[in-house]
Amino acid sequence: MKKLSPFSRRDMLRAGGAASLLAAGHVLLPAGSFAKAPMQDAQVPGFFRFHVGAYEVTVLSDGNLILPAAGLATNVPEVQLKGFLRSNMRSTQSRVGHINAALINTGAELILIDVGSGSNFQSTAGKLAENLEASGYSLDQVDKVIMTHAHPDHIWGLTDEFEDAPRYTNASYVMTAADWDFWTAKETASKVPATIQGFAIGARKHLLPIAKKTKMAKANEQILQGITLVSTPGHSPGHSSVLIEQGDDKLLITADAITDAQVSFEHPDWHPGLDLDPEMAVKSRKSLLKMAAAERLTVLSYHLPFPGVGHVAARGNSYRWVPSSFEWAIPG
Repeated sequence: MKKLSPFSRRDMLRAGGAASLLAAGHVLLPAGSFAKAPMQDAQVPGFFRFHVGAYEVTVLSDGNLILPAAGLATNVPEVQLKGFLRSNMRSTQSRVGHINAALINTGAELILIDVGSGSNFQSTAGKLAENLEASGYSLDQVDKVIMTHAHPDHIWGLTDEFEDAPRYTNASYVMTAADWDFWTAKETASKVPATIQGFAIGARKHLLPIAKKTKMAKANEQILQGITLVSTPGHSPGHSSVLIEQGDDKLLITADAITDAQVSFEHPDWHPGLDLDPEMAVKSRKSLLKMAAAERLTVLSYHLPFPGVGHVAARGNSYRWVPSSFEWAIPG
């Protein structure tokens, strides 16, 4: 074999001859030269933008939650739920709940609806703050935070765990008085099921430090021009969805009145395991689905696959989720 000149690998790449030399078998590289690349276990920054009239909406991902599949329905036989999941090519053991928060830029104010989980709930969540900054905003630019209810994946992101202080330092806050009063009461932890006692303890920890900056809202109250709470109790006592209206455009943010892209639509009368008042939650869910379908609303759902934007279509006595084609998205 003819001895090759002692070019470095960089020299060969620069000369453009590396591929041909390798193909011809003229270059012998030491073992390990092409090391196995490590797994990245990360996604690109999670944000997506569109307009509702003059308002700019940025959907921010907080990551996702890994939850037991059994929690999708507690009022039907296990075999029925598993059969439904199998027919939809889904796991019967676990499910993924995405976390999609909305950041509304009205031109005058920057309004964040729910704040995600923070870093102390599940390791797959807690990404909202970094995705907010990746989207081009800073935390101190947030003027108002609307909290739909006080479950961990909606409010534990209020606190900067490293500073042990509120994360959105320049913001004021809004929550229905019904949800605030329930979750901040000392006795709530002893009243709720043992599986969610930690929810109550965490709610007091994260909500009480912002009490003086929080407006206690009524059900169905208009918070700002074009931004109205929609009372959808059941999942939590004062649970609210949010309706954004700008001209002829409307966006319905469902929070946890809808939690699954198949079960919530095809079987709205099934009881998710975390609904505190399941029958009331069914009424709220059916009312919300009926309104969204009848008015052909654009819908942003907190736990559906990112970015969670789409429409509700009636199908007989039930509904189906229609993910948006994003024809109205802002070119990126």
